[in-house]
Amino acid sequence: MRRAVVFVLVLMILLPTGFASASSFNGWLSLPGSISVGNVTLEFTDVSLDGVLVGTAYDGSSYRDLSLRPGEGLTVRDVVVRYVRATAAEEPLVFLNVTFPNIVEGETIQLGDYSIELLSVSSKGAKVRVSRGNESKDFTSGKFTFGNIKVAVSAYPKVFEGYLQRGQNVTVSNHVLTFTNATVEKSPDGFTETLYFKYGGEGYSVVVGKEADIGPFHVKAEDLAGVEYAKVTVFFRGASLDVEMVPDEAFSLSPGQTKNVGPYVLRYDYRFDGSIRASLLNSCGAVLATSKLSSGAVAASLYYKGATVILDGVEDDGKAAFEVFLDRSRIPDVSRVANLLIEGTATDGKRYLPMDISFRVKNTGTVALSNVTLRFVPGAGVRAVSGSTMEVSLLKPGQEKTFRVTVMPMDDGNVTLGRLVADVVAPFELACGGYTRLTFSSNAVTAYVEPSRVAYLLNASWEGDPVTYHPVTLRFIVRNTGDVSVPANLTVSVPEGVAVEPDGTFESYRGGLVAPLSLGPGENATLSVMVIPYSPGKKTFRVALNTIAGTVNSSTIALDIVSPTGNDTVVITRTITVTTTAPSNGTVTVTETRTETVPVESTVTEVQTVPYTPATSKVVWTVIGIVIGALAIIIFAWYQAHRS
Repeated sequence: MRRAVVFVLVLMILLPTGFASASSFNGWLSLPGSISVGNVTLEFTDVSLDGVLVGTAYDGSSYRDLSLRPGEGLTVRDVVVRYVRATAAEEPLVFLNVTFPNIVEGETIQLGDYSIELLSVSSKGAKVRVSRGNESKDFTSGKFTFGNIKVAVSAYPKVFEGYLQRGQNVTVSNHVLTFTNATVEKSPDGFTETLYFKYGGEGYSVVVGKEADIGPFHVKAEDLAGVEYAKVTVFFRGASLDVEMVPDEAFSLSPGQTKNVGPYVLRYDYRFDGSIRASLLNSCGAVLATSKLSSGAVAASLYYKGATVILDGVEDDGKAAFEVFLDRSRIPDVSRVANLLIEGTATDGKRYLPMDISFRVKNTGTVALSNVTLRFVPGAGVRAVSGSTMEVSLLKPGQEKTFRVTVMPMDDGNVTLGRLVADVVAPFELACGGYTRLTFSSNAVTAYVEPSRVAYLLNASWEGDPVTYHPVTLRFIVRNTGDVSVPANLTVSVPEGVAVEPDGTFESYRGGLVAPLSLGPGENATLSVMVIPYSPGKKTFRVALNTIAGTVNSSTIALDIVSPTGNDTVVITRTITVTTTAPSNGTVTVTETRTETVPVESTVTEVQTVPYTPATSKVVWTVIGIVIGALAIIIFAWYQAHRS
């Protein structure tokens, strides 16, 4: 039996003896501002350019000055303050973490411009009244938002559960409950165990198995071990408050994008090392205020007539997170705002292949916008294929449209594809007394572009007799050995002294020939053209394959053209030179260089040299001959008639 008692006592000592319970406040506080909890009042008056926060602390009996740097803290009785960061501007703000005791019925705390009063509390919940200026509202729910504060209320928090030794206390802030004694009395129904407590100089008793209110505490008496240890659960007849100061708006923008905030338009101008520049514009697009913003411990904010813009952070891709606080009492009454939110997205692509960019254009203002002109501005190394200019006759508030732009990236890696710019005629009421055009921009759309290999195999050859006025066929075999299908042109330079027989495959181009090709990877094509040399000598045909990546292959065909002079056997040499040049990656690679000389015997049976005359010339001379012959007959007939 004694061992059991000892075990119970050890267990009682090891059991938890209480719960940490406190209220908190986290968020921005405008200066000058104050926090008041119980007998403690903290007044914050100003912040210096280097971030030193100054003010006064009052603990109910004395005053003292305070001076804090970012990261430092201050404790006044049960109120603990940690100073996190500040914004230096016309209307400075400081970010604070504050913990303070739970409040009881009828108690009011002050957090900046807001006051929170606990009207009533029970095990079923609490009733809270929140006020700011002339506005107030009562709440009974556990979580609510009023203005810029978000509040979570925990009513009747449990502050202790376990065994209390006689003489031990349960303390919440300056409220102390003491377990003073316990008795066991015999009654007709058995034994009655009673626990005795003291609060505020008054004594209270609770029978084991019962519960009772003792000052701000609610005590449940559960068990008694001897007369030294009592098992109890203690609740605080108040509430813990978790208060967070939230901005009126929180959003992210990329450089060039805009967002309407109240009656103004916030424009993210550009990013530079460690900070950004942003501007507040009016409804006509005129700049009202501009500032450099950063997110350090002491940072500059952007302020204009009731609107405070804070930079919360910048991502690696330049997208910036903003928080905006609006003081409605200082904002001019303007209800008509023009704004277009333009967002562009694109999936990954491949170099030299067309890819699409999707742009979402939404009228986030309060007025309809007409005559909207959308212009796509491509990034460096990007070609617009289609959809670079679009028109929208009318875009109502809240209405959005999606547009698609097709581009071709000429580079690989992380590529900035471009942005969409909108020019809008300002509505009459926002035109500031005249014709005004507003300009809005999207984010710069980026995507990863895979490398492409553009490569073609080119084989050039010829067949026929390289003798003047004899036809020679030039033949070209082209094969796509790359991994993409891009348009290509096969060009052939035609030397002097050579005529070309049109065949529909090649077209004349800058004194030579060109044939368009479209081959998928692994596909090939064979092209040929007939040429007729009409003067002797060396005739060199230069052949090239040109794509958007440049000249990817080239070769030459050299013909030694001779003229027949009699019934002689002429030895003719045929020379072919094939040279492969730069592929798409810019590295020169020679794949084949071949010179082939072939003797060809040709017997000439005519003594007189007959020049080659094109068919059109033959027709002309035939007509001239007929006309001359007819004239001769007419003249001869006229002469005979007059003679007789």
